[in-house]
Amino acid sequence: MAFRNRSFTDIHSLTREEIEFILDKTAIIKAALLKKDRSIYRLADGMDLMAASLFYENSTRTRSSFEIAAKKLGVEVTGFSGIEGTSVKKGESLQHTLDMFRAYLCDAVIMRHPLDGAARFAADYLDIPIFNGGDGKNEHPTQTLLDLFTIREHLGRLDGIDIGMGGDLKYGRTVHSLAIALSKFSNVRLHFFSHPLLKMPQGVLDFLQQNNVDYVEHDSLYGTLGASDIFYQTRVQRERMPDDEEYQKAKDACRITAAHLSAAKETFGLMHPLPINKEYPEVTPDADASPKTIYRQQAGNGLPLRLVLLALSFGLMGTEFRGKSNGVEQRSPSFYTDLLVVKKEQKTEQNLKPIQGSGTVIDHLVPGTARKLMDLLKVEERCDIYRGGTVRRRSNRDELKAMLMIENRRLTDDELRMVAAISPKSRINTITNGEVSRKIELHMPDIIEGIPYLMCTNTGCITRPEHHEHVTAKFIRAGESLLRCYYCNAMMGARELF
Repeated sequence: MAFRNRSFTDIHSLTREEIEFILDKTAIIKAALLKKDRSIYRLADGMDLMAASLFYENSTRTRSSFEIAAKKLGVEVTGFSGIEGTSVKKGESLQHTLDMFRAYLCDAVIMRHPLDGAARFAADYLDIPIFNGGDGKNEHPTQTLLDLFTIREHLGRLDGIDIGMGGDLKYGRTVHSLAIALSKFSNVRLHFFSHPLLKMPQGVLDFLQQNNVDYVEHDSLYGTLGASDIFYQTRVQRERMPDDEEYQKAKDACRITAAHLSAAKETFGLMHPLPINKEYPEVTPDADASPKTIYRQQAGNGLPLRLVLLALSFGLMGTEFRGKSNGVEQRSPSFYTDLLVVKKEQKTEQNLKPIQGSGTVIDHLVPGTARKLMDLLKVEERCDIYRGGTVRRRSNRDELKAMLMIENRRLTDDELRMVAAISPKSRINTITNGEVSRKIELHMPDIIEGIPYLMCTNTGCITRPEHHEHVTAKFIRAGESLLRCYYCNAMMGARELF
C-alpha cells in the first residue's frame, strides 16, 4: 500500500499521481463534511487510535484543523501547544520528547518545530507516521497540499497556470514547498515579487531551473499581479529574521490594496497562508473585503485535506491507489574506481621519501585537506609513521596537490569513504614491499555521514551542534561537487563543508 504508515514530512517525495489522488479524496471528504455524512469520514470509530500533537511554535490553523480532522475521523488527540509548561523548557531534546509519546503508545505524531529538518529526523527515529506542520523555514507539506487543492478548486486545473508569490520569499516555508510542488505539473509559470532582502532562495531557483520550470522575478507588484491567475501573498516573518532592521526595511514592500485587486483578472484569486499582520497588514482592510480573496476558503480546506492524510496513513482509505509512487531511494555503495597498476618503483615527489615497505599513499589531495585527514584518521594519536606535504603536479607545474603517506597501514572502507568525501578524485596507492600493489581513484559518495566535524551550512538545521539535539549530519550527493542536507534539504558545495 502506497500510503499506509506513510509520513508526510516533505513535498519532494510525493509523485504527481499521489498528489492528484489526495486532492480527489479531499474533494469527496469536503462534500461529506459539509453534508455531515459521518458514514463517509468517520472511519476510525472503535479503533482506539491516538495522535500526539506536538506544536513547539504558535499555530492556529494548522494545529486546530489537524485536531478537528482527527476527531472527525474518530482519532483521539493529546500533546501540547507551545512549550510553556512542558519539559522542553527544562532543556529536553526532541528525541526524548518523541520517546515519551512513543512510550504512551501514540499511533502518529503531528509536529511543528522551529528547527529545519526536525520532521525528517522524527520520521526516521519513530516507526509511526509523522505529519510535518512546519519545520523552521524548511517545508510545510500539508499546507502545500491544501494550497494545491484550493488552486485547483478555484481555477479547475493545475496545468498551464501562472502563479505569483510575494511577501517573504526568503523565510516563507509555504512558498518554498509550493514552488517545488508546482514543478510536478505541466506549463506552470511562477512570478516572484518581494523586497530585495527577502528574495526566493537561490537553492529553490536552482531546483526550478533543473526541473525546467519557467519563473520571472518582477520589480513591480502591479506587473506580478497582472501576470498571475493566483497570487500567493505571505506575511513578512519578523520572528525568523536575524535583526529587526531587516524587518523594518521589508515590511511595507509588498502590501496589496483594493486598487491592486481591481486591476487583476476577473478570475483572479488572492491566497495567503495566514495570519495577516494587523499592525502592518500585507493585505489592507479594503482589499480583505474583496471577493477576489480566497484565503478563507483556503484555510477551511485544511480540514478535509488533513483528514484525508490521517486516514491514508492509518490505512483507512487509499487501498485502491495504483499510480506511481516513489519508493525508497536507491543509492550506489560504490565510491571508487580501480586503476591499472604499472609495476615500477615508486617515484619520489620532491623531498618526500617513498615508502620502502608497506603502507598507503593518499595522492592528488585538494591542498589544505591533509591536516583534516590526519586528524580524522588519528594518525598522530596512533603514532603512525607518516609524512606529507603540498607539491607541484608533474603534469602541470602551476598546479598544486597535497599528499599523505602512512607507513604500515591499510585504510578501511569507512576510512576510504571519509577521504572520498573530503577530497573526491584523490587517489589511493596501496604499497606492498615498496611497490604499488593497488591503485584506486575516489569519487564523491552518494551518502556522506559519520564524519565528526562536518556541519550543515544552514544554521537553522537540526544537526547543528549549537541546538544540542545531537543529530549527526548527513548529506546526499546532488552533483559532482554539490551536496544536499538529508534533513533540511539545504544545498551546498562540497568545498563549503571541507
